[in-house]
This record gives sequence, C-alpha cells and structure tokens, in this order.
Amino acid sequence: MTSTLESRQQEDQVVLLDGIPRPAEDAAEPFIVASDRRVIVAYPIAESDFERFGPFDAEDDPFCTVLFPDAVFHRLGPPGDGDLDIHPLASQGLMGYSVHEVIHSSLAGELAEVASVGPAKRHFVITFQASTFECVASDYTVVGVYGAGEIASREAFALVR
Repeated sequence: MTSTLESRQQEDQVVLLDGIPRPAEDAAEPFIVASDRRVIVAYPIAESDFERFGPFDAEDDPFCTVLFPDAVFHRLGPPGDGDLDIHPLASQGLMGYSVHEVIHSSLAGELAEVASVGPAKRHFVITFQASTFECVASDYTVVGVYGAGEIASREAFALVR
C-alpha cells in the first residue's frame, strides 16, 4: 500500500517555463532576497537567451530578477547540476539549468494541509550549477533583465521594502 505522500509525488508534473530566462552554466550562483511574503531571486542568464531578452553590450554580464509574491516556502540548496538525479522531481522531468513549474505539486499540497496558505499556490523550481531553488508562491513576475548583477541586486533589494 502506497502512502499519501508517495501517491502525491506520482501526481507531480514538471513543465518548463519559457517566459523566464534560463540560468547560465558555469556562472555566479544566484542570490535571494526575501521578506515575509515576497521572494526575489536574481541570477546570470544563459548566453543562448541574450538575444531573446537583450540586447546587451559585449561587456555586459546579464542577470534577471524574478519576483515570487505571496510566497509560503522557499529554499536554495542541493542538489546541483552534478547530482540533480537525486532530486525527488528528477524522474518527472526536472532538467539542469532550467526554470520549471510543478503542476499538481505534492509540496504545495503538503503546505496547504499544515498551514493556511490562502489561494492555490504554485510550485516553481530553478536549477543551477551548484544548487536548486524551490518556491511555493501565488505567481511569478520577471521584474527585469539587466546588464549586470549589481543592477539586479539593487532591484531585488528595492522590491522587498
């Protein structure tokens, strides 16, 4: 007999999100700024997305800043790209250096059972070289794509005020 958690994990469906720039390989790690209900993550974007989210100057190091409003959970930690296969969502299609949403998320379901989280929450996963970012929030917004990490960090800090 399977447990409730196991049956929920079988419902998790990982889909790629195309509207958010993909993280760069072999680049600086992301940083997170958070308040009680807002999480902002900033990270360098993949070179293959420069044209789509640019234009950028040759000396730019493009970063994007993504806001997750009404967040009830977030974390940044292992696994990274080298051992992503140990992540519980790996068998559902979780890919390295990508941005995902988990439909029918077992994590969002668990959070709804233990806390009053309000309206339906969405589960997002962004995979990086050395870590994985996960967030359960009401939505996401790409606040901007900037030519440098310093600009992205200023924007991130401004958003939590």
